[in-house]
Amino acid sequence: MSSSVRWLVILFSFGMILVSFLIGWAAKKKASDAQSFFGGTALFGPVTVGLSTVAAVASAFAVVGVPGIVYSFGNTMNLWMLSSCAFAMAYLAIGKKIRAMAEVGPIASLGDIADLRYNYHRGIKALLSLVLFIGAIAYLASQISACSALFGHLLGLDPYVAGFIIFGILTLYTTISGEVGGVLTQAFQGFIMVLAGLIMIVAFFVMTGGFSAVVDVVSMTPSATAVVDGAEVVKNFSPNAMNGWGALPGSIAMAWMIIPIIGTMGQPQVLTRMYALKNPKDMPKLGLYAALGHMVVGFFAVTMGYAALYLVGKGLIPPIAKADNAIFAVADYVGVYAQLFVYAAILAASMSTASMFLTLSANILSRDLPSAFGLKLEHKKQMNLSRGVMAIIGIMSIVFALSSGEAVAILGTFGWGTLMSATFPTFIIGLTWKGASSEGVFAGLITAFITNIGALLMDNNGFKWPGGMPWYVNVITLSIVVTVVVSLFTKSCKDENLDKRVDAVIEL
Repeated sequence: MSSSVRWLVILFSFGMILVSFLIGWAAKKKASDAQSFFGGTALFGPVTVGLSTVAAVASAFAVVGVPGIVYSFGNTMNLWMLSSCAFAMAYLAIGKKIRAMAEVGPIASLGDIADLRYNYHRGIKALLSLVLFIGAIAYLASQISACSALFGHLLGLDPYVAGFIIFGILTLYTTISGEVGGVLTQAFQGFIMVLAGLIMIVAFFVMTGGFSAVVDVVSMTPSATAVVDGAEVVKNFSPNAMNGWGALPGSIAMAWMIIPIIGTMGQPQVLTRMYALKNPKDMPKLGLYAALGHMVVGFFAVTMGYAALYLVGKGLIPPIAKADNAIFAVADYVGVYAQLFVYAAILAASMSTASMFLTLSANILSRDLPSAFGLKLEHKKQMNLSRGVMAIIGIMSIVFALSSGEAVAILGTFGWGTLMSATFPTFIIGLTWKGASSEGVFAGLITAFITNIGALLMDNNGFKWPGGMPWYVNVITLSIVVTVVVSLFTKSCKDENLDKRVDAVIEL
């Protein structure tokens, strides 16, 4: 990358950071009470909420990791595109119930919904908060680590400096405006990701002529070899990469489809946005807009992997030593405008996910956990406490993310399944089945809390899980089974013992 292009990318990226800050600063006027500051409850239209959801879910993994997997294994990652349907499915299955809970009582967090559903069961709220906090910190640290390293290299700065500039500004505006600013800045960042996606999708078809050309190149090219930075890099091609499952077993391709589809429904960045919608009647539009936005971002990520395969196979660029650099190699080939939008999309993906989990983790420590232990604070004091906690978590997360590389790499695989194991028993089962008892959900959360920590230790020590599925599939399954079985033999907060208002919500 030439010096002039580097400066253009820097200016473009910092322009996006500045706009995000200004949006967050302006949003502080809306953060006037606990419901708006902690939840952005019932404040936004379907386009804003839809873009915010897409940005928070489509993290740097989607924009950087997916092209790398496609470059490495071909069609194995293709079915992942169907996870865009998960947004519509989530809003249809659980969206109107989550949004209706905001009509039943004051809702500013997922913990508030658990309170209403399970009659203020302190154990449920405490364990839900703890498991969500673990997952949130894992996600936050991984986003900071990846983005700081990337932009530190791009800017020629120490990663600590890049991290404190980017995520220090993010922490500042998020601290000022809370979840109101979070939703609005994420919507802007989601727009940037969708715009970048559309530009690069068009570039893919112009550059390759379509997928048939990619199939021809990958199927007919034996290998490509080049010396990169003094080392020989070889990319072996195979027609097998273009079959229905790609180069890996079909079970893995299916897992990349099923786990994101089911998992998206249980992610806090999806659940919390359900009650941020202003008009409940707009729920179908929200599901549609979120699905379409993610479809563009997902197709963008997939096409970048195929573009890299095409360019390497045709000899237009050298083989890529590190698969995660596939999207950068494509952007470099396309030209300066592509580089501007690709780097902006990666920055937007990291910032939006980080801001979501920064507010979530701070709100848990300052509001939900104290409430679970019987500590009640006046709303203004809660908001001030949350601002202080958010600033501390932001700074500590930057330091931890940049000084604990191996630990962050381990945690980066931890967040998705951890969050699902807490939200599925509490919300997905609890708001769709009247038979879910408070004892059953409490038992499921105890199971999730213990097995998440145990699974992390076992996985780190090389334990091989049966069936070849990711460890969190076993944890989630166990927490659901325990919830259902215990609920069958207990009766608190279920069936005829349900709050009549909650009963009406579940009937929706």
